[in-house]
Amino acid sequence: MAEAADPKATPQGASEQPEAARRSADILVVGDAVEPTDVTLEEVPDLIDHLRRKDEFVWLHLREPDEDAVRRARDVLGIHPTAVADVVSRRQQPKVQKFDEHLFVMLWNVLRLSDTSLVLGETYLYIGEGWLLTVQRGNGAELPDLPTLLRDAPAGSRADTLPAAHRIIAQIVDGYAKAAAEIEEALEELEEQIFSEGGREDHHRIYRVRKNIGRVDRAVSSIAAALHESTRHLETLTVGSEQILPYLHDLLDDAAGTAALINNQSKGLDAILSSHENNTAARQNQDMRTISAFAALLALPTLIAGLYGMNFKNLPLVQWQYGWIVIGVTIVLVDLVIYALFKRRHWL
Repeated sequence: MAEAADPKATPQGASEQPEAARRSADILVVGDAVEPTDVTLEEVPDLIDHLRRKDEFVWLHLREPDEDAVRRARDVLGIHPTAVADVVSRRQQPKVQKFDEHLFVMLWNVLRLSDTSLVLGETYLYIGEGWLLTVQRGNGAELPDLPTLLRDAPAGSRADTLPAAHRIIAQIVDGYAKAAAEIEEALEELEEQIFSEGGREDHHRIYRVRKNIGRVDRAVSSIAAALHESTRHLETLTVGSEQILPYLHDLLDDAAGTAALINNQSKGLDAILSSHENNTAARQNQDMRTISAFAALLALPTLIAGLYGMNFKNLPLVQWQYGWIVIGVTIVLVDLVIYALFKRRHWL
């Protein structure tokens, strides 16, 4: 192979390629380090055979790929068509599937769309002998940098495709735990608002937290169930790399624990939402009593003023020049009595 085709060489003319194009697809060599290579997609099978003898593997990493890029990767790596159909159709449920040629793992990862809103991205992993294919879609949010994640990982995480895939999956599951921790803080603040005297809870925030809990719940519960059902397949794949088994079991426990936490948070939010609705109903009742009390305070002066506004000569005090003063004082005194009664009943 010519010197320019060294599998660990920096791509020729990389600086001349558009930044978006360079970031959308990477072919990397993973071993003691994670380095880009300048081989074409069609040369990947030969590179895989070459790296197997060196205990290294090829990592093909795609970000927001189109359908054609996914199908080309399938043809080169010999991926089962069913697994590729999940990437093309999108929004599939998280799953773990064992094929003869490879293991397929699909996860939803929790990404931050804004300071208060979360969105579900998609990460697909195809784990084969001597190669790893990852596909990321962010649905409008910023994608995590998986190559940097693997570069910063301990060398043992790059020893084979399964440890590398475990590192990526663990990072996604850790994202669930971080999102759950943020939700827990938001729930504590909402509880403080709702159960404090005179507190005014933010109903917009309540429903934002509800939406975020729903998204994290769908992501973590699905993959926790899929990982649990596929434990036997995963343990079979660790033959020769038994040192990863404790980390694999820890990953399963983390996913299951986060799923249980999110489920409890959902129940806690149900209680908060119920309290919010009760508080809203109580405030509305108080508002109606207050409005009714003010209506009663205004009704009597309106009635008296209406009567004395009629053109009758025989109304009391009409002929007396100080009669209007007496009538005004009477109205004020009666309203004060009514106000005191309403105040005692906490209507005002």
